[in-house]
Amino acid sequence: MDKNFQNKGLFNARWLNALAILLFLCLTQMSEAQTSLASESASNPFLGVPDFESTRSVINDIRQNKLDYLRNKEKLESAFKVSKEKGWEELHLEAAALYSELLFREEKYADLMAHLSHYLNDNELVKRKDIYLLFLETKLKALARLDDPTPAKDLSKNLEAQISQHSLNEKIIIFRALAYYYTANDALRKTLSAALEGLELAIKSDDFPSQGYFYRKIADAYGYLEEDEDKAVSYAKKAVETFEKTNDGLFTAKAYWSLGNILLETGDSQNALVYLNKALAYFKDVNMNKGLAFAQYSIANIQYLQANYDKALSLAKENIELARTAGIDDMHLASMILLSNIYVKQGHLDKAEQVNDDVFALVDNFSRSIYKADFFSERYTLKRELNRIDDAFDAIEKKLLYTKKHFEATSESNIKALQVQFEVKEKEDTIRKLEYQKDISNLQAKEEYQQKIIWRLSTTIAFILVLVALILVYRQSLQRKKYHRMASTDHLANCLNRRGILATANTKLAQQNITVAIVDLDYFKKINDEYGHDVGDLVLIAFANAAKETLSKHDHFGRYGGEEWLFVLHSSDEIVVHQMFEQLAATYQKYCNNIDAIKEDLSMTFSVGVSLGNKSNRTLDTLIKHADNVLYQAKENGRNQVIIN
Repeated sequence: MDKNFQNKGLFNARWLNALAILLFLCLTQMSEAQTSLASESASNPFLGVPDFESTRSVINDIRQNKLDYLRNKEKLESAFKVSKEKGWEELHLEAAALYSELLFREEKYADLMAHLSHYLNDNELVKRKDIYLLFLETKLKALARLDDPTPAKDLSKNLEAQISQHSLNEKIIIFRALAYYYTANDALRKTLSAALEGLELAIKSDDFPSQGYFYRKIADAYGYLEEDEDKAVSYAKKAVETFEKTNDGLFTAKAYWSLGNILLETGDSQNALVYLNKALAYFKDVNMNKGLAFAQYSIANIQYLQANYDKALSLAKENIELARTAGIDDMHLASMILLSNIYVKQGHLDKAEQVNDDVFALVDNFSRSIYKADFFSERYTLKRELNRIDDAFDAIEKKLLYTKKHFEATSESNIKALQVQFEVKEKEDTIRKLEYQKDISNLQAKEEYQQKIIWRLSTTIAFILVLVALILVYRQSLQRKKYHRMASTDHLANCLNRRGILATANTKLAQQNITVAIVDLDYFKKINDEYGHDVGDLVLIAFANAAKETLSKHDHFGRYGGEEWLFVLHSSDEIVVHQMFEQLAATYQKYCNNIDAIKEDLSMTFSVGVSLGNKSNRTLDTLIKHADNVLYQAKENGRNQVIIN
C-alpha cells in the first residue's frame, strides 16, 4: 500500500512537472506572438481591425512628409478606403485630398480627373479651406497638362485673386500650385515671383517640404532663364538639403535631378552624374517611368559628352523605348536625336541618318516649336556632312520657320525673329559654297536638281539682302534708343535718373492729372557712415528693385538725387497711394534683409511727401514743390510716414 502510494505520488509529480514545462512553453509562444503582432501593428497600422487613431496617424505622417507617398501607397489607399467605409467624413476628405496627389504622382491622370470631379462637388469640402486648396493644387497641376490652356488659366487666376483671403499655411498651398503652373507655361518670371513669395511664408511657418519645393522652383527658373548660374546652383543645393530632411522620396529625387541638370549646364558633369544617379535610384525603386526617362536621358547625355559612346548608346536605346512606353513624346524624340548624334561620333553616318529620318517622320509630336527648331538644326548639320544638299536646304528652312514660330509664341517682336533668322546666314552661305564645289559632271547629270538648287540659292540671297537692310535699320534704331536710355538712366540703381523721370513726368502731365511723390530714405547718411558707401549703394539698389516690383505698369519712378526719389503715379486716390507705399515699405525691408552686411533686425524706412494732381494744380514745378514741402513735414514729424497734400 505504501509502495503504491509512493509510485502514484511519483507519477503525479512527474506529470505536474511536465504540465508546468508545457504551460511555460505555451506562455512563451504566446508572448512572442504578441510581441511580433505589436511590432507588425507598429509598422502597419491596418493589421487587424483599423481604428480612427491609426488611420489619423497615417494621414498625418503622409501630409507632414514623414512617409513617402509612392513607397507607402498601400497605407494611403487603405486610409482612404477605411475612412470612407467608417463614415469618418472630415478624416476622409483629408485622405481623399492626399489620394489625389498620389494619383498625380502615379501618373494615373484619367482616374485623377474622375476623383477630383467627384470630391470637388462635395459641399462640405468648401468649409475645410486647407483641404479644399490641396484638391485645387492637384487639379491645377493636372489641368496644366491639357492641350487646352483655358481651364488651367482660369483656375490660376481664381487662385491668384484669393491669396489675400487665406491664412499663412493656405497661402503656401496656393503659391505651390501657382509656381508649378507658371513653370509648366514657361512664365519663368512669374515662377520666380511666386516661389520667392511662397518660400518666405514657408520659412516663417517652418514648412520644410514647401521650402524645398520653392527652392527647386527658383533654381529651375534661374537655370532656364540662363541669367545667373551661381544662383541656380545655390538654390538647387538648398532644395536638396531641405528635402533630405523629409521623407518625400519623389521630391527629393526631383531635387537631385534638378541639381544634376544645372551642374551639367555649368560643365560640372562629374558631380552632375552623382545626383542624377541618386534620382535614378528612387525612380527605379518606385517604378516611375517618367522620372526614369528624364534621369536616364541626362545620364546618357553625360556619357556622350564624356565620349563614353558605348555606354551612351546603350542608355539612349533603352531610354527610347522607356519614354515611348511612358508616352513622353519630347523625351522619346530627344533620346532618338541623342542616339543619332552618338552614331555620328562613332562614324556610323548611315545609322545616324536613319534615326534622324525616323525623328523627322515624328517631328509633329514635339510639344514646342523650339524643340523642332533645335532638331532641324541637328538635321541640317548631319545632311550637310552627308552632302544631302536638298535635305540640308529643307532643314534650314524649317529651322527658320520653327524659330520664328517660337518667337511669335513667346511674344517676341518680328524684328527679334529677323535677327534670329539673320544669324543662320553663315550656314546658308556654307550650303552655297558646298554647291559650288560639287563636281561639274555630277551637276550635269542632275540638271533638274541643279536648277532647283540655283533657284533656292537666288531666293536665299535675295532674302539675305532684305534681312541685311532690315537689320541695319533696326541696329540704327537700337543705337539711338541706347544713347537716349544712357542719358536718362541712373546706372547704379538701373532706373530713370533725374532727367529721365522729369521728362516722363512732363509727358504724363500733358496727357492727364498725375500724382507726384518725393521719397527720402530715412537715416541714409548713417548707413553710409556706419557700413560704408558700398553698402549704401546696395541699399539704393534694394529700394529701386523694391519699387520696380511694387509699382503698376502705369506708374514710374526715378532717382531724383542722392537718396531722394521722384514717383509719378497714375492714381489720385489717397487710399490707393497709401496702400502702394505700404507695400513698397514691406518689399524694401525684404530686399534690405538680403544684404548680408546689414543687421537683420535693422528697420529700413523712408519718408514720403505726396502731391495729388487736380485741375488747379497743373504744372510739374508746383506739384514737386508741394510734394517737397510735405516731405519736409514728414521728416520733421519723425520720419517713416506718408503725408499727402
